[in-house]
Amino acid sequence: MLKIITGLSDSIAQAERSVLRLIALALPLMVLANVAGRTMRNPIYWMDELSILLMVWLAMIAMSLTLKTRDAVAVTMLVDAVPPFLMKAMKILIDLLVLVFGIALLVLCYRWFEPLTLMRLGFDLREFSGQTFNFMYQDTTATLGVAKFWFWLVMPLVAVSISVHALSNLLQTMATPAAAAVPAAAAGDRGAIQ
Repeated sequence: MLKIITGLSDSIAQAERSVLRLIALALPLMVLANVAGRTMRNPIYWMDELSILLMVWLAMIAMSLTLKTRDAVAVTMLVDAVPPFLMKAMKILIDLLVLVFGIALLVLCYRWFEPLTLMRLGFDLREFSGQTFNFMYQDTTATLGVAKFWFWLVMPLVAVSISVHALSNLLQTMATPAAAAVPAAAAGDRGAIQ
């Protein structure tokens, strides 16, 4: 089970890195093209909106990847100051909280997108909006003219990836012996204090 979930998490992380690289390459090119267009008094308005939407995708996907790699900014004074068994318990609690967040986000996205209701109504957007008062599928971007839900799809995608990453991290933390959970530098420091 651990190998399957970890393998899936690693595959998702690799895909996330690739998407992040593409977005990170596209954004400055789009900004430069728009600056050049404005300089020539011919701005490309839709590029502003697309760059903003891509920055949201960048932030959301990067958050998921950061949670996978556990590279998020954190205050670890308490975790570093406790014995190994408490350190492991705290890391398990943190992994559980991230998993709960991912699942809660997934549930909220399900309630927001309401895919079963949309399917039940035969993908009739007018009927869907009339019955649910949810106009997300009909709302379009200001300059691109594209349905916004295509850009909002990042939310359920990230919710799934966060949940998989959190489950992988939780299983890895639980499988790691408490003594192995102590970083080498912290173990050396702790020895000096005693």
